[in-house]
Amino acid sequence: MNTPVFSPRFLSSAILAIALPLASLAGSAEEVLYFEDRADIPRQYTWDLGLYFSDAESWDKSFAKLDAMLPAAEKYRGKVGDSPKTLAAALEAMFALDKVIGPLYVNGHQKMHLNREDKLGADQSGRIIAMNTKISAALSFINPEIAALPDKKVAKFRKAKELQPYLHYLDNIWRLKAHSRSAEVEEVIAGSSLPGAGHVNAYEGLNAGDIEWPTIKDENGEDAVVSPGQFGRLRGSTDRPTRKRAWEAHMETVGQYRNTYAATMGSKIQRDVWLARVYGYPSAVEAALSSTNVPPEVMETLIGSVHDNIDKVQDYNDMRRRVLGLEDYQPWDGQVSLLPDGGKTYTFEEAWALAMDFWRETFGDEFADIAQEALDNRWVDVYSNEGKRGGAYSWGTYRAPYYLLLNWGGKFDDVSTLVHEMGHSVHGVLAGRNQSYHDAGTDIFLAEVGSVASQSLFGEWMLNRTKDPEQRKQLIDHALKSIRGTFVTQIFFHEWEARVHAMAEAGDALTADSMGEVYADLNKLYAGDTVETHELSAGGWARISHFFRNFYVWKYATSFAAGEALAARFRSGDKSAAQDYINMLKMGGSQYPLDVLKAGGVDMTDPAVIRAVMDRFGMLQEQLETEFGL
Repeated sequence: MNTPVFSPRFLSSAILAIALPLASLAGSAEEVLYFEDRADIPRQYTWDLGLYFSDAESWDKSFAKLDAMLPAAEKYRGKVGDSPKTLAAALEAMFALDKVIGPLYVNGHQKMHLNREDKLGADQSGRIIAMNTKISAALSFINPEIAALPDKKVAKFRKAKELQPYLHYLDNIWRLKAHSRSAEVEEVIAGSSLPGAGHVNAYEGLNAGDIEWPTIKDENGEDAVVSPGQFGRLRGSTDRPTRKRAWEAHMETVGQYRNTYAATMGSKIQRDVWLARVYGYPSAVEAALSSTNVPPEVMETLIGSVHDNIDKVQDYNDMRRRVLGLEDYQPWDGQVSLLPDGGKTYTFEEAWALAMDFWRETFGDEFADIAQEALDNRWVDVYSNEGKRGGAYSWGTYRAPYYLLLNWGGKFDDVSTLVHEMGHSVHGVLAGRNQSYHDAGTDIFLAEVGSVASQSLFGEWMLNRTKDPEQRKQLIDHALKSIRGTFVTQIFFHEWEARVHAMAEAGDALTADSMGEVYADLNKLYAGDTVETHELSAGGWARISHFFRNFYVWKYATSFAAGEALAARFRSGDKSAAQDYINMLKMGGSQYPLDVLKAGGVDMTDPAVIRAVMDRFGMLQEQLETEFGL
């Protein structure tokens, strides 16, 4: 689908919003993991947001440039196809604006990610979103004029010297010519992006600001707020009554706002369906596939691979129940460690030392040096604080710092997440340093691959370094949970997303009950009888922020499969794997995702690549059963 001109193209590389477990460390040097006052966090563990703008005045000066720059791009209206030289100039004027928008957008939003109540961040975020909408509407004529070029002219332009740097960008527009719309229609669509984003703002405001999340007693008898940022820690408690209280309190609170969640989700889905129809696609799913240039067979293989191996997922649930010594397996038992003490813990400094050794040994100095640059220059925000966004992500823009947001909890999950997110940051930096602006940004389909490969290899690297039976159990179970969470569960999520979009396309009402029924049915399909059914589980869809990113989850699952295939090359002893991996990261979005993956030695059109993930899941499960003597 031709999205509005201003995405902006290089903002995203990767955002991973997941609930991370937070837990206190045992030992003599206890690490403080949560701060009520952000000012109490040691400076070296916090972001230096001044790397983008030194103060509010410098942000304002950059923002003011946008209105002054806009006429230089608008002057090409009706002239984009006059000549290769004119087209190149129009693209440069558009990208020049985009480059200014990127840092403004990231910087404003990240202030709010550190503190939802940050008034300056709220003001800057609102202003740049509105300006982005204005510019997107003003320049919405560019892509339609490119798409409207006659075939003979396109053939001529493809050979023009001035357009060689932009051929991939242009090819993606010409590829979707049948779904292009007039400049007038595109302007309306671009102008609707600001009111059209209301559902996202409402969802984030509800979760992070308006809901007063309940307080429970944790395993130590201390008060704990069951907020989205703390829910992961409490679900992972080795004290079963604690995790039961946490799960019920959190899900009951979600249920109290079920109709508001349904209204926000419903409006988002209806917009997806409307846009797909406007652009001439039979369904929203097909529009999403088309935008990535991935054949439908890849998605079909994803779903089929999981369905064919549902028994392995259910066997894993039952194995966990037996190891935990439980008569029944409840929704709040899925994240807890299989070790009575919760497994080995790590300070951030210990984790960083391990990660650096891994990166240097596995990927070489170029990768490791960028990671060290990130820490030394305070691109990493480590600890949780009051008002901070939950989960973890990597986010940055072209040839600028790629920030990592963490909520450090001291578990191996947190170490693994650090490795994963740094993979995104190194990917963004390498792509930015080796590609032109318009070819540096990567689709989510591709952005997750490098991180997944790094994370998978790190788990195995750790496993090969220890003979401790308890740590081996922890590491193998982590690998299994990773496949379950970032492959199997993402396919579950995709099926829910596809079904509720199909409901909207059929004219069915999207209510808390109707969407909850779909979620409950899928829960039953995936878990079978191995997990007890609870009425509150049907509202689980309302917790998934990824649903507000149009058909994101299937890309994540595909990326996971590709990342595992890359990791398999390393495991096989392929001496060219490391350099191919680095070269792939440097390619950014200069080619279509499947072509970039082929450069890394992975053919995603081969069904065996996807099926290998569930084969590995079964192998790891057998390995874990052996470790436990089952």
